[in-house]
Amino acid sequence: MTNQNPLPMLTNQVQIIGGGLAGLSLCAALGTAGIKTLLIDLEPPLPENPYQDAKDNRTTALIQNSINLLNACGTWVGCEEYATALTVMRIVNLPRGKQKYPSSTNFDSREINDSAFGFNVPNAVLRRALCNRLNELPSVTHLTSTKMETLEARENGYILNLSNGQKSIAELTVGADGKNSPSRKAVGIKSMSWPYPQTAITCYIEHSKPHQNVSTETHYPAGPFTLVPMMGKRSSIVWVEETSLAKKLLGLDEEGFTKALKEKIKGRLGTVKLFGKRGGFPISAMLSNSFHDQRFALIAEAAHALPPIAAQGLNLSLRDVAVLAELLIDQNNKGNDLGDIQLLEEYDRARRFDVFTRLAAADGLNRFASNDSAILHKVRDLGLSAVRNFAPLRHFMMKSGMTSPLGTPSLMTGKEIKK
Repeated sequence: MTNQNPLPMLTNQVQIIGGGLAGLSLCAALGTAGIKTLLIDLEPPLPENPYQDAKDNRTTALIQNSINLLNACGTWVGCEEYATALTVMRIVNLPRGKQKYPSSTNFDSREINDSAFGFNVPNAVLRRALCNRLNELPSVTHLTSTKMETLEARENGYILNLSNGQKSIAELTVGADGKNSPSRKAVGIKSMSWPYPQTAITCYIEHSKPHQNVSTETHYPAGPFTLVPMMGKRSSIVWVEETSLAKKLLGLDEEGFTKALKEKIKGRLGTVKLFGKRGGFPISAMLSNSFHDQRFALIAEAAHALPPIAAQGLNLSLRDVAVLAELLIDQNNKGNDLGDIQLLEEYDRARRFDVFTRLAAADGLNRFASNDSAILHKVRDLGLSAVRNFAPLRHFMMKSGMTSPLGTPSLMTGKEIKK
């Protein structure tokens, strides 16, 4: 029997496909400005316990500019209880050949300002804060456990056919649906991608010694092993390993996995205990040929994806959010069409150089650091020694890692979002 009473078409100014942290953040920014926005979110409603029940067991090291954006969106207040300051970034180069001891280089935020580099927050906590904020915004519709089935191009915007049987149309459609972005493919935007023979293992640990707000990245031939501080005596692990070994490690029972983990940590944090879930994420890079099309824009990992180096991933994606939100809010305040092609071209130009340089740097660093070459090991050690002993170079590297080469979007400077 056919449905005699089809659901009414949802009509919005902006519709966002993808409920990851970037899609949620863009929705929060636009909703705070009073822009009528629909978010299509494949994930289910929030779990009660963000540690034990969350699907995503990763954390994100948010730099201050990203925190400013979240503050403007009204979401950072929901993260502060779980946020941990990152004061020192430590790079450890392991001994090789005649070198008997590991060398370490500290990047201390207190050398360049009075505040931390940023704060480390569990992704599940950030998702919860963002979802709670969306529930407060009358101009936002947040559809969870829902996906895009098809896209239909129209002169006045794309029609989304949704898995819940509804249809939706908006002046602008934004793809925020990850590396494999079904929306990007549906629109016909090409991309180039390349995999690495690596998988990132993620988990949380409890430990007996304090981490002292120091994030430690140790370079192994297979990839970096990173300890990132969390609240109390807890840390987040990002363990990049050769993919076949990573699969074996993830297949171990808790006792076997914890033993392997302790061998990597080398007693730095005292007694170690695993808590929460383990996860494994294949590492790849991707760059979209364009960040826009007619009445369509791409943000975050639907537009670009990087190896997990130096906490660039979500911070880079949030710069997409800040730039696009700024343009759309200004356009809306003028009463103009949010799907205007000139606006989308401006967004593309504003983001491409920053994205390309960060992607090139992350790809180069991953290849440079993840190898067993004695020559490259020596070059790496000499480079870190220069950074250790020459403060101006160290300060330049710290500052360049915190900012975009084209300047900071105004929504990341502490500016409020006003309707």
